[in-house]
Amino acid sequence: MKRFLSSLASLALLCMASIPSRADQVDDYMRKHMALNHVAGAAVAIVRDGKIIKRQAYGFANLEWRQKATPDTAFQLASSTKPFTGLLLMRLQEAGRLSLDDSVGKYLPNAPQAWQPITLRHLADHSSGIPDNVNAGPNASLDDYVAAAAALPLSHAPGASSRYGIAGYTVLAKVIEVAAGMPYPQALKRYVTAPLKLRADFDYSSGDPNMRSVDVVPKRASIYDWNEGRQREFRFHFAPLSYDAGGLLASVDDLAALAVAIDRGKLLREDSLDAMWTPARLANGDMNSFAVGWAVREVNGRAAVGHSGGPALSDILRFTRERTTFIVLTNGQKLYPYLAQGISELFYPPPPVVMPKGIEDERPELSATLRQVLADAAAGKVDDSNFGEQARKDFVLAFKSFLLPFVSSLPAVEEFVLLSDSPKDGGIGRTYRARHGKRAQTWGFDIDRDGKLRAFGPK
Repeated sequence: MKRFLSSLASLALLCMASIPSRADQVDDYMRKHMALNHVAGAAVAIVRDGKIIKRQAYGFANLEWRQKATPDTAFQLASSTKPFTGLLLMRLQEAGRLSLDDSVGKYLPNAPQAWQPITLRHLADHSSGIPDNVNAGPNASLDDYVAAAAALPLSHAPGASSRYGIAGYTVLAKVIEVAAGMPYPQALKRYVTAPLKLRADFDYSSGDPNMRSVDVVPKRASIYDWNEGRQREFRFHFAPLSYDAGGLLASVDDLAALAVAIDRGKLLREDSLDAMWTPARLANGDMNSFAVGWAVREVNGRAAVGHSGGPALSDILRFTRERTTFIVLTNGQKLYPYLAQGISELFYPPPPVVMPKGIEDERPELSATLRQVLADAAAGKVDDSNFGEQARKDFVLAFKSFLLPFVSSLPAVEEFVLLSDSPKDGGIGRTYRARHGKRAQTWGFDIDRDGKLRAFGPK
């Protein structure tokens, strides 16, 4: 009997040892991809149903002083500030100070007639039609910027389509100032960060054209740009006019506390969360890929919201039905935003890949070339001869430093199915669904009239 129990215990220990800790898997994943992307420092938090189940920092916040990153290191969120703006809008709506369906004309008395159909939702989901080519001058005030934007024709009717940009959010900053009775940073602090005791804040740049003067931010992570085989310090300070679109500095402790508060109903009502995360239908019948400050998408069959910024100084991904939030902050300036999804797949593995039938391929030799481009990239190589002359100048250099590490992280292509083939800017636009081992990825290729690549990337 003793021998039997001893054998049973040994078997149990063996089984336990064969099941890797997901927390350890996250650590292994982060260290691997930080090395692949030359990221100096990072921090991760995972929140499930109001509880923090993972909180860890890696590497260095500052290389000159060899200061290690910690969970309370302040990282630049860049465009991941926009979800905070979404939260602020919903808080102001609950307080009766505004409604997402209000016209901007209610808050901007001098708004032109063309702006009257624009609602606050249109501003927050990038469908307002206000163009980005606003020339307000280097010393412009927020009022100056709004006036300069109002003088331009709309690029499309409000709600007709969605184009990610900055002008609509700068106008939104003025609307928030009027509705809240205070500038955007003060309103964010009063309604969002202060009630949750978050340290998140801006560096309050002076606003001068060279952005040479900013506040000291305790425990701020330096930002690094891997360039020509070495790290270079990268400095960019966001303009105060558009703080509602980017520039917030926050730690994973801040963002984890925010996710906990959302899960526990401490910040917004459930109906407000639903309104914030529900995209509007555009005039062409398509659903917008942006809701109120949050990007909306499907990840491996699961409804997800989130945002990235910098392009991946920050990467936030939340599965709304599962009430699970994945947060990754880094100080690597050139990084494709895939780490939050990669970590999520350790907890919620992708379903078995079912490849589509695709369409008839009238140029199989072109498909073979494009598949080889992906195969080369997966091996960490780029054959410049596959690209046109202009693409070698404009696209290839950026691809090698930015997107190549992401492609290198994927298994080799095992299936490659053509989904669409249509004229594009004098050349061809092609979309493929590829199976990389157990993962599927959609790729878009932009090809010139000579059959050379202008650009390509994941979709």
